[in-house]
Amino acid sequence: MAIYSDFTLRRRAMDPRLPLKIQENINDLGNLSKQILRGSKSGEMLSQAIRNFASQEQHLENSYQNMKRLRELKSHLQFQEEAIERRVEEMDSLQDQLTTLQR
Repeated sequence: MAIYSDFTLRRRAMDPRLPLKIQENINDLGNLSKQILRGSKSGEMLSQAIRNFASQEQHLENSYQNMKRLRELKSHLQFQEEAIERRVEEMDSLQDQLTTLQR
């Protein structure tokens, strides 16, 4: 009982705001731990964003190379189209000559 009464006397002699301060400190520690967890997750998120960016960069490079190939293909197709048009005009001319010869 002497221990209990000694504890009770010391508790009464303490500042009444002390339990409130202890609760505030516990809350502050909780907030600090949440912030630390957020900080560690932000590093993970940043690393994931960097990986995604690097992946997108490779896709952009591939798309650029594909566009270059398509441009070259378009150029070749235009050249072939012009050649075919010239041949069609020559065929029209030959057709006219053939009908002239047949008369």
